[in-house]
Amino acid sequence: MRNMIYNLCAALIFAVYPLADVSAQQASEMSIEFTKTVHDFGDIDINSGPRSYAFFFKNISNQTVIIQTVISSCGCTTPEWTREPIKPGDKGKIDVTFLNDQGAYPFDKSLTVYVTGSSRPIVLRIKGVVTQKPKSVKQQYPVKIGHLGLKKNLIDYGQAHYGSISKGAIEVVNLGNTPIKVTFTDLSKGFYINANPEVIGAGRKTDLIFSIDTRAAHTWGTSVFSATPVINGKKTDKSIQVKATILEDFTRMSKEELDKAPLPIFSKSSYNFGKVKSGTVVKASFDYRNVGRSDMIIRQLQYSEKGISATYNDNTSPNGAASIVSTIDTKGMSGEKNLIITVITNSPTRPIINLIISGEIAK
Repeated sequence: MRNMIYNLCAALIFAVYPLADVSAQQASEMSIEFTKTVHDFGDIDINSGPRSYAFFFKNISNQTVIIQTVISSCGCTTPEWTREPIKPGDKGKIDVTFLNDQGAYPFDKSLTVYVTGSSRPIVLRIKGVVTQKPKSVKQQYPVKIGHLGLKKNLIDYGQAHYGSISKGAIEVVNLGNTPIKVTFTDLSKGFYINANPEVIGAGRKTDLIFSIDTRAAHTWGTSVFSATPVINGKKTDKSIQVKATILEDFTRMSKEELDKAPLPIFSKSSYNFGKVKSGTVVKASFDYRNVGRSDMIIRQLQYSEKGISATYNDNTSPNGAASIVSTIDTKGMSGEKNLIITVITNSPTRPIINLIISGEIAK
């Protein structure tokens, strides 16, 4: 019995001491020691920008060490570290910046540190929660027309097909302390808009329902439609605008129609008139050929500035050639200019063509 107890004690001793030796051996394999390896940023506001933290370490070995590299688990986390050799007993640091550009979410990012004298890398972690503080009503609707609040007064509808009636909605809020009745006046041709409901309670949100009758508007390309709100019978001094790019509905064309579609090829799409004095009339001609198998129709020309005009053929037959001849009255213009003529066509592959006229205008 006594021998059994002795053997058991001996076994326990030998079981414990090898573990202690392994632990000591592992500790000796690390050449640097960090004051901490995990940093919690806590709650971070999404609009607060990048956040940084410095991990400090000490060389606990008897040899000079170098941080070879630090690898981040995410592109949203960028490390910078002490580059020069660190002598025994000296200190260094690894600066970590969390870019805070990924949206509102909890994060836990790692950085793997490779250092000379250590048999394995050291893993550092940063974590936290990105939150988005609710904005006030005035911050959500910064554009104010009377007591009517909008997120913006120019709404980009996107592409609309000619011949269709395109519909949309604009969210608004009554920023006042009393109900308001909203109607509209001075509407663009083909543009219709109304509040739903017409009377908006204090602090209440609603939608302005609009529609664009592209055929009634009879316009092409980038077009801006506007309407002026009338609040409680009083016309306001600002308008609400909706921008739409009106093109043909090429999605309805059959494969045969697409194969036979017109295709304009211009000999050049830019012209430089050099340096002229303000008031000089500049002319530029842009020649093109329709290499398609059906008539090419120029629906409309649009100009980037006043003072530009052009003459052109509405219709060019297959293999036919034509020109767009532009005239620029430079009166009132000055400095370097890039004037643009936008050509709207019935070509499904080239529905919008920009012709650029550039030069310098001296006063």
